[in-house]
Amino acid sequence: MTSQERIKALLNFQIPDRIAKADGFWKETVERWHTEGLPEGQSPEAYFGLNEFGSIWVDLSFRFKEEILDETDEYTILRNEYGVTRKLLKRGSGWIPHDMDFAVKDWRSWEEHKPLLQASEDRIAPQTKETYRRLREEGRFITYGMPDPYEKTQGVIGQVALLTKMAEDPAFIRDIFETHTTLMIQMCQMLMDRGIVFDGAWLNGDIAYKNGMLFSPSVYREILMPSHKRLFDFFNAHDMPVIYHTDGDIREAIPLLLEAGVRCLQPLEAKAGMDVRRLKEEYGDRLAFMGNIDTRVMSTGDRQLIEEEVRSKITVAKQGGGYIYHSDHSVPPSVSFESYRWMMGLVERYGRY
Repeated sequence: MTSQERIKALLNFQIPDRIAKADGFWKETVERWHTEGLPEGQSPEAYFGLNEFGSIWVDLSFRFKEEILDETDEYTILRNEYGVTRKLLKRGSGWIPHDMDFAVKDWRSWEEHKPLLQASEDRIAPQTKETYRRLREEGRFITYGMPDPYEKTQGVIGQVALLTKMAEDPAFIRDIFETHTTLMIQMCQMLMDRGIVFDGAWLNGDIAYKNGMLFSPSVYREILMPSHKRLFDFFNAHDMPVIYHTDGDIREAIPLLLEAGVRCLQPLEAKAGMDVRRLKEEYGDRLAFMGNIDTRVMSTGDRQLIEEEVRSKITVAKQGGGYIYHSDHSVPPSVSFESYRWMMGLVERYGRY
């Protein structure tokens, strides 16, 4: 089977030849592995056959020209395409950028910038058609990839302002969500009008942390769900099952996400209490899962523990289709190349039908 056929079957709760596989890796992990046996010039995705998905993105930003404001040996301060002044450290990748200032802060500045979010052909990269042709030739499952309206808005006004305004001025946030939703739909339609046929949609929206949702289910239903539902209804109407990435403990939101139209959840952080074995029992006939293989267990290097982690989760999650291998977030440099290589042999063994 091709990756496209395999993933389509899994997301429709059918039985293919095996589970599909995907994963993400820290930059430092790849650097370590190149000293431990991963061939130079080859990515882990290529080496382990983890490149079954392919995504096509468009530019959904204000399209400001990036400007470097300050730079030292330790950091860079820049103003990005959203007008956000951001400090980026130059050491490693185990940190997030520090946002210092925002172009959009209130209704007035939003109304000034809102006209910049119009759909247009020049938001599509010149190489998009060629990328699509190559992904089709490789037999991949092609998604329309993007941040969801929540994640996109966070990138425009910042997390603190977003969560505060959701409580204090929900109409303001709803207007930003809806503006981005309209742009996302229009750009997807523009790509389809160019002959691109998507197999699914993959959206990133981190609406939870290790102890639960970042806001209440009632706030989700009132403020974010209308945009989610409009967006997901569009995708589902075009036979594009929705894969939704959200970190943290998302259990409280699952019924709402199902109602909104999500087909698959990823990455199911084990360190936040997510357990695909329990989720499969409760939702396995209507929700697919991707991930949940605990990187903390991988990091031990203990083959017995690693095999139990893989065996106990995959043998349950793969029943009736609806499961794709992925770590429970991304693979850190504490995981050795040999441990991961051995583990992928287990994924291959237990992931067969």
